[in-house]
Amino acid sequence: MEGFERKTAVRQNRAMRWRARLSGARVGVAWGWRPFGLALLVAGMVLGCGDAEDEASPHLGGIGPAPRAHCDLYAAPIGSDSAPGNRSRPLKTAQRLVSALDSGQTGCFRGGTYSFSRLELTKPSLTLAPYKNEEVTLQGEIKVLPGGAGSTIQGLLLDGRGGSSTIGPRIYADDTVLRGNEITNGHTSICVSVSRYYSDPAPRGVVIERNRIHDCGPLPSTNKAHGIYLSEARDTMVRDNWIYDNADRGIQLYPDADGSTITGNVIDSNGDGILFGGDGPYASSSNVVVGNVISNSNLGWNAYSFTPGPSAEGNVLRNNCLWAGDAEPGFQSHGGVELRSDDFTAKANSVVDPLYADRDAHDYTLSPESECPLARDPSFTLRPAPGS
Repeated sequence: MEGFERKTAVRQNRAMRWRARLSGARVGVAWGWRPFGLALLVAGMVLGCGDAEDEASPHLGGIGPAPRAHCDLYAAPIGSDSAPGNRSRPLKTAQRLVSALDSGQTGCFRGGTYSFSRLELTKPSLTLAPYKNEEVTLQGEIKVLPGGAGSTIQGLLLDGRGGSSTIGPRIYADDTVLRGNEITNGHTSICVSVSRYYSDPAPRGVVIERNRIHDCGPLPSTNKAHGIYLSEARDTMVRDNWIYDNADRGIQLYPDADGSTITGNVIDSNGDGILFGGDGPYASSSNVVVGNVISNSNLGWNAYSFTPGPSAEGNVLRNNCLWAGDAEPGFQSHGGVELRSDDFTAKANSVVDPLYADRDAHDYTLSPESECPLARDPSFTLRPAPGS
């Protein structure tokens, strides 16, 4: 619900972390590994577009050839909102470009920064992308409203600062895709929020993939601002992202996120790693967290739960690499996994230092010396990170 995260998050506090210190029998952390197919653990790709013909875009993080995109309309910092929006006479503002697109069309931005109070996507299957490999920043609040179902935002720097709200992108629409973006807000608020819009159903089938999501949430921690916040959501896919240096959770499932698949991500140096949460009659259930590296949470657990109402069902934490190198005392055992939980099952995880290529420079590829089993998976690609 619009504004729901502000109301419910106030109910959470440090007790969520400290309650989880209670000892218990089920830990489910193993030193071995069972191989399985793994989504690539690298940052995403920037997608560009041509004018009269499709053009392949450059790689971001070595994932492989990027999909092709086609530009229907253009915006440029030197454009005019009274222009037709073609490549030679582009529009100027982000909202004018979005408003001019018809359903199913792609709007491409020439290099530069586009600032706005709020940018709303209200038509289905829109795509926003940079032109070719030009660097583009969208600065302000972004909302994908229910009418924007099936829309894609890709290959952009999304900076939530300066908008009517610093939360965002906010996703309320089914089948929305965030792909290959850098997403931040300079430690001001939640970065990616997925929730229902007022009384509408929870959005279904959202995909968040191959993004860098970092420096979200005010410091010191408020316990309410996360990298990815799945509030009310169904069947969300979160894969192949690098999620780091966020004030609170890297990923929060709270209070009613069901059926999520979280795989192939690096979740490093956040306040906590991932929370399976609930509130009142709700409990996030049937979520699978598999094949990630979750490491170095600096305030609490790498993985834990908080459900003051009914217990969650069907949540699984398996085949992940876990490392609690930066954890406070009391959160270091078993790779930083909560020692007792009725809300998720942990099994076949590996406790090992991932040995990132250059953590200080935010290159989270695994070095050849890493003992994390993911580094030996044949589908895993060790390539330079964006900007390195």
